[in-house]
Amino acid sequence: MMMRLLCLLAGSLLVASATSQDAAAQKPKQLNILFFFADDLRADTIGAFGGKHVHTPNIDALAARGTKFTQIYCMGSRHGAVCAPSRAMLMSGRMLTHAPDNLKGIKTMPQYLRDVGYETFTTGKWHNGDESLTRSFPNARSVFRGGMCDHFQVPLCDVVDGKIVNKRKPAGHSTEHFADAVVDFLKRHKSSGTDKPFFAYVPFTSPHDPRDPPQQWLDKLKDLPRPELPKNFRGQHGLNLGKMTMTVRDENLLGWPRDEQLLRDQLVEYRALVSHLDAQVGRVIETLANAGLEEDTLIVFTADHGLALGSHGLLGKQSLYEHSMRSPCVISGPGIPVGESRNQLAYLFDLTATCLQSAGVDAGADVHGQSLWPVLRGKGTGRDELLFLYAKTQRALRVGDHKLMRLPKIDRTLLFNVKADPDELHDLSNLPEMKQLHDQLCERMRSLQEECDDPLAWTAKEQLPVEIDLTGKRWPADRWQPQWIQKKYW
Repeated sequence: MMMRLLCLLAGSLLVASATSQDAAAQKPKQLNILFFFADDLRADTIGAFGGKHVHTPNIDALAARGTKFTQIYCMGSRHGAVCAPSRAMLMSGRMLTHAPDNLKGIKTMPQYLRDVGYETFTTGKWHNGDESLTRSFPNARSVFRGGMCDHFQVPLCDVVDGKIVNKRKPAGHSTEHFADAVVDFLKRHKSSGTDKPFFAYVPFTSPHDPRDPPQQWLDKLKDLPRPELPKNFRGQHGLNLGKMTMTVRDENLLGWPRDEQLLRDQLVEYRALVSHLDAQVGRVIETLANAGLEEDTLIVFTADHGLALGSHGLLGKQSLYEHSMRSPCVISGPGIPVGESRNQLAYLFDLTATCLQSAGVDAGADVHGQSLWPVLRGKGTGRDELLFLYAKTQRALRVGDHKLMRLPKIDRTLLFNVKADPDELHDLSNLPEMKQLHDQLCERMRSLQEECDDPLAWTAKEQLPVEIDLTGKRWPADRWQPQWIQKKYW
């Protein structure tokens, strides 16, 4: 079963072997790798990915001199904190069902890279436990070991020789702390005179809530038009997606039904967080260029997943809709086509295989990701299908332009044509002309669940009400929300 699984979800090992010689002949064996990983970043809040009335000049410039991936996805999550398994999949290169949050017993991407001579460094959010942190990055600075916090009260630590030291809670914004740390690393790497390549992993905790950007960034963007509501905005979702989605902490950031003006205010604050993040990314890339390292560095910018922000009446990422599982992704550097876009299907953990191939590492069957180098060069077709898993409440299968969503807790199946209907507004599952496709996708999803070691039954034994009305149901703000946010939104 495991061999079938790897063939279906990780791509053919024979194909990977056949393309590796071609790839090696066209690019340097070992590139530096600078890897930015944002948190809760919805793709359409970036100008290069179709964002309107946004301010992301540095990410847009990176896309202009690199290649965009427009259909790259998080595979899903076992629980509401989607960022933890997303990071585990990225660090391991493994699919969700084989990548525990704490990465226990699993060799990580930075470990593979150190084995072939890389200097590894991280700063930012680490949500996968201390043991995996210290063996993956024996030396790190300004690390946040957690899931979320007030951006102005972020608890940090350093890792020195595999030991966690210098715990502190400095003044300032989390995004600036992390940018400062990687800027310092790049300067030190340059001044050391070493010829070792580096892997610098920069997982921000922005624009994850609390939506508390520095005030100057709210002021900077005040002349932009007020954000539009998503085309698929609604006051409530309606269909019951289960407790893990409908009443998770993220959904409590506004009451039900969603207030349009308060949502617009949150979109303004979110947009300011994204713009502030963009500026810090620009600082880091400028430092890389000034150090003369840019021409030898593969730069990756992406995010752990997207965010609903009012789409389908949801706010968080605990669903398998496009807005929550799709991430923006840009790759730039030597051998990368300039100003191009790739629309092939991919998982975020395919980036792991891509980085390892750039370093000349062949991790074999231990990494399920499929290198994107063939796709980058216009010679690859990407994945034929993507299976998505969320907790015990949702499953989805993407094949070509169509996406099937299964909700076992309410015995409901939805079918969308995401090319013709990117906002997933029109369920096609009951149309007679779609019955054959619907049944084929249902059968394929069940097969892939088995091959993926996903035990969730097609229909839950205990059924929930099909629809849910949360009007007037809300609980106090979580402990991470600053006082001004609590006062404004609660």
